[in-house]
Amino acid sequence: MHHTLPARQHTCPRVALALHDGIERAYRLDDPGTCPHSGTANTIVSAYEPRVHLAYLLARQGHHADWLVRFADLPPAAAHRLTRAARHSAAC
Repeated sequence: MHHTLPARQHTCPRVALALHDGIERAYRLDDPGTCPHSGTANTIVSAYEPRVHLAYLLARQGHHADWLVRFADLPPAAAHRLTRAARHSAAC
């Protein structure tokens, strides 16, 4: 008898951020080409913003939050959360 394992539900890595509109959303951090949710509309539950993705990648390469604020035009609190997320992903 052949048993099939149930398909794992994909959960995109995300971080809760409030950008310049002041609304906190869970921004997806996956590459939009590899995430099965990349074509979905942005909601408060799950959003994709290219600046957030870029800032996350740059934070993973060692860029500091203060630099990300200037380079990616992010609020300071958002840049600090992204750098923490990037440090955490490097430790996994």
